[in-house]
Amino acid sequence: MNLPELLDWIARYDLWIYGLLLAYCLGKTGPLPMVAGYAASQGALRIDALLMVTVLGSVAGGQLRFALGRFASPWICKTFPKAAPWIALASAGVERYGFRILLSYRFVKGAFSLVGLGAGASLLSWRRFFLIDGSGAILWIACIVSIGWGFGLLGAVLDPRWAAYVGLALLVFSLISLAIFGKRLKQRLLPFAENILKERTGKKQA
Repeated sequence: MNLPELLDWIARYDLWIYGLLLAYCLGKTGPLPMVAGYAASQGALRIDALLMVTVLGSVAGGQLRFALGRFASPWICKTFPKAAPWIALASAGVERYGFRILLSYRFVKGAFSLVGLGAGASLLSWRRFFLIDGSGAILWIACIVSIGWGFGLLGAVLDPRWAAYVGLALLVFSLISLAIFGKRLKQRLLPFAENILKERTGKKQA
């Protein structure tokens, strides 16, 4: 299946694609919305519908994780002891650096569930989490869909024989860049959370 055939298939089954995007953003923060942004730039998907379902999925995913952390974190930590220190780190980090973490954690691979659960287990109010995390979801979707859309616009001004290859190369480059950015962001945030956890542990022992 070549690129025009794939785009035609996406346009033909667009409702299923929107449903897939909703479920995908509910479960993770991977690159699929970027690919969808490219498809939207080629007319295979509606950009307004794409933004709506991806933002809705990402916001709902954050809220579900927060609810799970708020009502089930003791059971999770008891059932999965190895997860307890990580949830504690995320919880402490959210309480101390909530605004920065909740706006940026979707850019870090593997942080979606951890931070959501940690936020639910923290003292952060649900209303504040909803407002900041919702803003973070909008920021994440806007960035990643815009990258895909930009690939499409760039491909439109190139020779059709090279557009697909250049678009694929830029997609790979973007994924690598996001992975590097996410790793560095994680390296910067983790020591802060570890220090908070040590402080709290010391206070409890005292």
